[in-house]
Amino acid sequence: MKSFIISKTSKLLEIANQTLYSLQVVTIGLFIPFLFVFGISYKTPKPVKPGAEINISKPEQVNTDRITVDFNQVLSDKNS
Repeated sequence: MKSFIISKTSKLLEIANQTLYSLQVVTIGLFIPFLFVFGISYKTPKPVKPGAEINISKPEQVNTDRITVDFNQVLSDKNS
């Protein structure tokens, strides 16, 4: 919308308002992408060198003398 400005003070006031509005638009236009980049990069886990957390060791000897299941025992049909 165009407006007719008669006095110099109102002309300066209009220029100041337009400049302030332009600065607000630019600030919001830069602030929203900054928040997006900051949000996706904040507290992200750092890459770990491959193999830094991998420990390969020989497993302990497993005792195979103990029987854990007796397949020779006949189970009753009472619970089936």
